[in-house]
Amino acid sequence: MSVAPPFQRARKPEEISQRRETLLAAAAELFDAEGPAGAGLNAIAARAGFTKSNVYRYFESREQVLLELFRDEFGQLVDVLEPAIAAQSPGDVPGLAETISSTFLARPRCCELISILSSTLEQNVSEETIADTKTFMNNQTARIIAALAARLPGATPADCGWAIAMIGSLLAGMWPGANPPPAARAVLARPEFEHLRVVPARDLKRAAIALLTSIAQGRV
Repeated sequence: MSVAPPFQRARKPEEISQRRETLLAAAAELFDAEGPAGAGLNAIAARAGFTKSNVYRYFESREQVLLELFRDEFGQLVDVLEPAIAAQSPGDVPGLAETISSTFLARPRCCELISILSSTLEQNVSEETIADTKTFMNNQTARIIAALAARLPGATPADCGWAIAMIGSLLAGMWPGANPPPAARAVLARPEFEHLRVVPARDLKRAAIALLTSIAQGRV
Protein backbone atom coordinates (compact mmCIF):
# COMPACT_ATOMS: atom_id res chain seq x y z
CA MET A 1 0.00 0.00 0.00
CA SER A 2 1.36 3.40 -0.96
CA VAL A 3 1.76 6.02 1.73
CA ALA A 4 0.92 9.65 1.06
CA PRO A 5 3.96 11.90 1.29
CA PRO A 6 4.16 14.08 4.40
CA PHE A 7 2.77 17.58 4.14
CA GLN A 8 5.44 20.02 3.00
CA ARG A 9 5.10 23.50 4.38
CA ALA A 10 5.14 26.23 1.74
CA ARG A 11 7.95 28.67 2.34
CA LYS A 12 8.38 30.65 -0.86
CA PRO A 13 5.86 33.47 -1.52
CA GLU A 14 4.65 31.81 -4.72
CA GLU A 15 4.13 28.51 -2.87
CA ILE A 16 2.17 30.23 -0.10
CA SER A 17 0.06 32.06 -2.70
CA GLN A 18 -0.68 28.78 -4.49
CA ARG A 19 -1.77 27.07 -1.25
CA ARG A 20 -4.07 29.96 -0.44
CA GLU A 21 -5.57 29.87 -3.93
CA THR A 22 -6.17 26.12 -3.59
CA LEU A 23 -8.02 26.67 -0.32
CA LEU A 24 -10.04 29.54 -1.76
CA ALA A 25 -11.06 27.42 -4.76
CA ALA A 26 -12.21 24.66 -2.41
CA ALA A 27 -14.15 27.16 -0.30
CA ALA A 28 -15.84 28.59 -3.40
CA GLU A 29 -16.97 25.14 -4.57
CA LEU A 30 -18.41 24.27 -1.17
CA PHE A 31 -20.00 27.69 -0.72
CA ASP A 32 -21.75 27.48 -4.08
CA ALA A 33 -22.95 23.92 -3.49
CA GLU A 34 -23.95 24.07 0.17
CA GLY A 35 -23.98 27.70 1.27
CA PRO A 36 -22.09 29.15 4.24
CA ALA A 37 -23.00 26.22 6.50
CA GLY A 38 -21.34 23.75 4.15
CA ALA A 39 -18.11 25.72 3.90
CA GLY A 40 -16.68 24.77 7.27
CA LEU A 41 -12.96 24.58 7.87
CA ASN A 42 -12.91 20.78 8.00
CA ALA A 43 -14.79 20.56 4.71
CA ILE A 44 -12.58 23.18 3.04
CA ALA A 45 -9.45 21.40 4.21
CA ALA A 46 -10.68 18.01 2.99
CA ARG A 47 -11.75 19.38 -0.41
CA ALA A 48 -8.33 21.01 -0.86
CA GLY A 49 -6.38 17.95 0.31
CA PHE A 50 -5.20 19.60 3.53
CA THR A 51 -5.64 18.81 7.18
CA LYS A 52 -7.45 21.35 9.31
CA SER A 53 -4.27 22.14 11.23
CA ASN A 54 -2.44 22.91 8.00
CA VAL A 55 -5.11 25.39 6.94
CA TYR A 56 -4.14 27.54 9.93
CA ARG A 57 -0.76 28.09 8.31
CA TYR A 58 -2.48 30.21 5.67
CA PHE A 59 -5.69 31.53 7.25
CA GLU A 60 -6.56 32.40 10.83
CA SER A 61 -10.08 30.94 10.61
CA ARG A 62 -12.80 29.68 8.32
CA GLU A 63 -14.24 33.19 8.38
CA GLN A 64 -11.01 34.63 7.03
CA VAL A 65 -11.10 32.15 4.15
CA LEU A 66 -14.60 33.35 3.25
CA LEU A 67 -13.62 36.97 3.80
CA GLU A 68 -10.79 36.53 1.31
CA LEU A 69 -13.26 34.91 -1.08
CA PHE A 70 -15.50 37.96 -0.68
CA ARG A 71 -12.60 40.28 -1.49
CA ASP A 72 -11.88 38.35 -4.69
CA GLU A 73 -15.53 38.45 -5.70
CA PHE A 74 -15.99 42.12 -4.88
CA GLY A 75 -12.88 43.11 -6.81
CA GLN A 76 -14.10 41.22 -9.86
CA LEU A 77 -17.52 42.85 -9.56
CA VAL A 78 -16.00 46.33 -9.50
CA ASP A 79 -13.87 45.50 -12.54
CA VAL A 80 -17.13 44.94 -14.44
CA LEU A 81 -19.29 47.61 -12.82
CA GLU A 82 -16.93 50.59 -13.18
CA PRO A 83 -16.80 50.54 -17.01
CA ALA A 84 -20.48 49.59 -17.23
CA ILE A 85 -21.44 52.73 -15.30
CA ALA A 86 -19.05 54.83 -17.40
CA ALA A 87 -20.79 53.58 -20.56
CA GLN A 88 -24.19 54.96 -19.50
CA SER A 89 -25.58 58.28 -20.73
CA PRO A 90 -25.21 61.18 -18.27
CA GLY A 91 -28.30 61.63 -16.13
CA ASP A 92 -29.90 58.33 -17.19
CA VAL A 93 -31.06 57.23 -13.74
CA PRO A 94 -33.06 54.16 -14.88
CA GLY A 95 -30.13 52.99 -17.00
CA LEU A 96 -27.68 53.45 -14.13
CA ALA A 97 -30.02 51.68 -11.71
CA GLU A 98 -30.40 48.75 -14.10
CA THR A 99 -26.64 48.56 -14.63
CA ILE A 100 -25.83 48.59 -10.92
CA SER A 101 -28.53 46.13 -9.87
CA SER A 102 -28.02 43.68 -12.74
CA THR A 103 -24.23 43.66 -12.29
CA PHE A 104 -24.57 42.76 -8.63
CA LEU A 105 -27.24 40.13 -9.24
CA ALA A 106 -25.19 38.49 -12.00
CA ARG A 107 -22.76 37.43 -9.24
CA PRO A 108 -24.87 35.45 -6.74
CA ARG A 109 -21.81 34.26 -4.80
CA CYS A 110 -20.80 37.85 -4.20
CA CYS A 111 -24.37 38.77 -3.21
CA GLU A 112 -24.56 36.00 -0.63
CA LEU A 113 -21.16 36.91 0.79
CA ILE A 114 -22.29 40.55 1.08
CA SER A 115 -25.40 39.39 2.93
CA ILE A 116 -23.31 37.69 5.65
CA LEU A 117 -20.41 40.13 5.74
CA SER A 118 -21.22 41.72 9.11
CA SER A 119 -23.02 38.81 10.75
CA THR A 120 -20.58 36.02 9.85
CA LEU A 121 -17.46 36.98 7.92
CA GLU A 122 -16.32 39.61 10.42
CA GLN A 123 -16.58 37.17 13.32
CA ASN A 124 -13.61 35.15 14.56
CA VAL A 125 -11.06 37.28 12.71
CA SER A 126 -8.59 39.88 13.93
CA GLU A 127 -9.07 43.64 13.89
CA GLU A 128 -6.22 43.84 11.39
CA THR A 129 -8.00 41.49 9.00
CA ILE A 130 -11.22 43.51 9.26
CA ALA A 131 -9.35 46.80 8.78
CA ASP A 132 -7.53 45.42 5.73
CA THR A 133 -10.84 44.33 4.23
CA LYS A 134 -12.48 47.70 4.94
CA THR A 135 -9.53 49.46 3.30
CA PHE A 136 -9.84 47.22 0.27
CA MET A 137 -13.58 47.92 0.07
CA ASN A 138 -12.98 51.66 0.37
CA ASN A 139 -10.50 51.58 -2.50
CA GLN A 140 -12.74 49.49 -4.71
CA THR A 141 -15.90 51.45 -3.92
CA ALA A 142 -14.07 54.70 -4.71
CA ARG A 143 -13.87 53.52 -8.32
CA ILE A 144 -17.64 53.02 -8.47
CA ILE A 145 -18.28 56.38 -6.80
CA ALA A 146 -16.08 58.23 -9.27
CA ALA A 147 -17.77 56.57 -12.24
CA LEU A 148 -21.24 57.27 -10.85
CA ALA A 149 -20.48 60.91 -9.99
CA ALA A 150 -19.37 61.46 -13.60
CA ARG A 151 -22.76 60.23 -14.82
CA LEU A 152 -24.93 62.09 -12.29
CA PRO A 153 -24.04 65.78 -12.68
CA GLY A 154 -26.39 66.83 -9.87
CA ALA A 155 -24.84 64.51 -7.28
CA THR A 156 -21.68 64.98 -5.25
CA PRO A 157 -19.18 62.14 -4.70
CA ALA A 158 -20.37 62.00 -1.09
CA ASP A 159 -23.97 61.56 -2.30
CA CYS A 160 -22.86 58.81 -4.68
CA GLY A 161 -20.97 57.05 -1.91
CA TRP A 162 -24.07 57.15 0.28
CA ALA A 163 -26.26 55.77 -2.50
CA ILE A 164 -23.89 52.90 -3.25
CA ALA A 165 -23.66 52.06 0.46
CA MET A 166 -27.46 52.04 0.73
CA ILE A 167 -27.84 49.85 -2.37
CA GLY A 168 -25.36 47.40 -0.85
CA SER A 169 -27.23 47.42 2.46
CA LEU A 170 -30.55 46.80 0.73
CA LEU A 171 -29.04 43.94 -1.23
CA ALA A 172 -27.66 42.40 1.95
CA GLY A 173 -31.07 42.65 3.60
CA MET A 174 -33.15 41.30 0.74
CA TRP A 175 -30.86 38.42 -0.30
CA PRO A 176 -31.86 35.99 2.49
CA GLY A 177 -35.54 36.72 1.85
CA ALA A 178 -35.08 36.10 -1.85
CA ASN A 179 -33.36 32.78 -1.18
CA PRO A 180 -35.29 31.21 1.70
CA PRO A 181 -35.00 27.59 2.86
CA PRO A 182 -37.29 25.05 1.14
CA ALA A 183 -40.19 25.18 3.61
CA ALA A 184 -40.34 28.97 3.55
CA ARG A 185 -40.04 28.97 -0.23
CA ALA A 186 -43.03 26.63 -0.47
CA VAL A 187 -45.11 28.90 1.76
CA LEU A 188 -44.17 32.01 -0.19
CA ALA A 189 -45.26 30.26 -3.39
CA ARG A 190 -48.86 30.32 -2.14
CA PRO A 191 -50.99 33.06 -3.74
CA GLU A 192 -51.97 34.63 -0.42
CA PHE A 193 -48.31 35.33 0.36
CA GLU A 194 -47.33 36.71 -3.04
CA HIS A 195 -46.96 40.21 -1.61
CA LEU A 196 -44.23 38.96 0.73
CA ARG A 197 -41.97 37.58 -1.99
CA VAL A 198 -38.69 39.37 -2.56
CA VAL A 199 -37.70 39.63 -6.22
CA PRO A 200 -34.21 41.16 -6.39
CA ALA A 201 -34.29 41.83 -10.14
CA ARG A 202 -37.35 44.00 -9.56
CA ASP A 203 -36.86 45.30 -6.04
CA LEU A 204 -33.17 46.21 -6.11
CA LYS A 205 -33.61 48.19 -9.33
CA ARG A 206 -36.63 50.05 -7.91
CA ALA A 207 -34.67 50.92 -4.79
CA ALA A 208 -31.67 52.01 -6.85
CA ILE A 209 -33.85 54.28 -9.00
CA ALA A 210 -35.28 55.95 -5.88
CA LEU A 211 -31.85 56.46 -4.33
CA LEU A 212 -30.18 57.73 -7.49
CA THR A 213 -33.10 60.06 -8.25
CA SER A 214 -32.88 61.56 -4.78
CA ILE A 215 -29.17 62.40 -5.07
CA ALA A 216 -29.43 63.57 -8.68
CA GLN A 217 -32.09 66.07 -7.60
CA GLY A 218 -30.21 67.08 -4.45
CA ARG A 219 -32.91 65.83 -2.10
CA VAL A 220 -30.55 64.25 0.47
